[in-house]
Amino acid sequence: MINSDIKSTYDEHTYNSYSYAQTSVDYLCAVARFHGLAATDPYNAKVLEIGCAMGGNIIGQAINHPNSTFIGIDLSSEQIAIGKAATQGIGCKNIELIEMDICNLVSEFGGKIEFDYIICHGIYSWVPDFVRSAILQSCQKLLSPNGVAFISYNCYPGWKYVEPLRDFMRFSAVKNSGNVADLESGLNAIKFQKAFYAKYIPNESSATHIKSLNLEYINHIQKYPKSYVAHEYMEICNQPFYFLDFVADAGDNGLCYVADATYHFDPSFLPDGAISEYFKLSFDDYISANQAYDFLYSIRFRSSILTKSQNQSKLATSDYDKAKFAPNLYFKLIKPSPELLNSAKDTYIEPLAKALNEAFPATMSFDEIKAVYQKDDIVFRYYDIRTVTNNALSIACEPHKKLLYTPGKTRLKKAYEPYLRYFLDNDNSSIGIATPSNDRLNADKHTLELTLMFDGNHTIKDIQDHIKAKFEKEKLIPTIQKDGKTILLKSSKEQNEYFKNAVETIKLSLINTLMLEEY
Repeated sequence: MINSDIKSTYDEHTYNSYSYAQTSVDYLCAVARFHGLAATDPYNAKVLEIGCAMGGNIIGQAINHPNSTFIGIDLSSEQIAIGKAATQGIGCKNIELIEMDICNLVSEFGGKIEFDYIICHGIYSWVPDFVRSAILQSCQKLLSPNGVAFISYNCYPGWKYVEPLRDFMRFSAVKNSGNVADLESGLNAIKFQKAFYAKYIPNESSATHIKSLNLEYINHIQKYPKSYVAHEYMEICNQPFYFLDFVADAGDNGLCYVADATYHFDPSFLPDGAISEYFKLSFDDYISANQAYDFLYSIRFRSSILTKSQNQSKLATSDYDKAKFAPNLYFKLIKPSPELLNSAKDTYIEPLAKALNEAFPATMSFDEIKAVYQKDDIVFRYYDIRTVTNNALSIACEPHKKLLYTPGKTRLKKAYEPYLRYFLDNDNSSIGIATPSNDRLNADKHTLELTLMFDGNHTIKDIQDHIKAKFEKEKLIPTIQKDGKTILLKSSKEQNEYFKNAVETIKLSLINTLMLEEY
């Protein structure tokens, strides 16, 4: 019954299906190998996504890994149908989207196929207990011996600050419409609460703090897409967990914790030596240190990477142990980082900061890192730079080369042409477009049309002339935003500069997202 209710809400409020870089099998492989696990080559792997929606998180990955097999399952027939239409329209042959109950995964695939990577993003907290058990059991029974599972979930203590808003939204929905999941009633409740706060002047500092905190969360909620709010705040299930409890549940199902895909905590990052030493003495194991980190920083969402419990003895959890595996990895910035350059200025890590920025978007090998940074604390420095740059530094199992656009030599990757053309020819904004690193590619139809012209045959001038001719034919006038106003660009000089900049922006995007190939 409860699964039927969940299915109906996802059919009614179809969730926009986007890609998430932290779930990329390339990245999951690198993190697993960094922690001592011999994860399978993602270019020849079997991948399962539990709760795939329309497939937006794995369609791009399937295109980027043509020799791997991708299977996505979801309870919503509506979302699976939309995803299937997309994969058929794109012509992607190595992906299958299936309408299926999570509880049937083992009976369907057990003994028939083992998965090297299982992705379960945005599902675990939003299903009932018996389905959460089925997720963990499926990971244990369906993972290959060195398989990697990614499970994200809301967590305490951070979600304790948000829960009263969710409770108020659902309470108001019941009172106003009799339907606890009525989205508009829930949104009206926090709109009313915001109006109340505009007139309410607390007498106590604690009440002032609560008002400020609630207003901050209300403003965030009002900016989210309605489909997200419906499932995050109005859904029948949303159960956060303490990290320690999640790890215990995983252990009960034959799984062990490897690392978080986003967070890494080192006591050395604490602001005082005495505080750091106290932390090390009080929370002297990997799991308790992670839980203490969540308490200190009020973490409200985690992306945990798991493997089978039989692999626990192989795992490297200390910087010293991870240093043994670092030489087999490649390091790269996922975006240029002025923050890194500024923080490193006139320090001993300045050469490393400059080298990483100059290499972008290419990777640097461990030996190349050592050439500009001779200290032995490269693992610590990797995490330190991730902290400074808000996770802008990443790792990879394979080297990435920076390619410029040169007609006759480089072009948009051929495998991506039917993928981009599908979104150009079809109005399907509910599925996002992914880059090779599984980041989201924000591109409207004009941008997609121009992107497809980077085919190795057209010069930059050809593309600029094309967009200029199209504007003239459709009698369009380019505009820019300045000081909050829309400015029409009427002169020929202004328009030519606009077209030049538009094409240059697309070219840089293709270079920086590694969407070009040599031929």
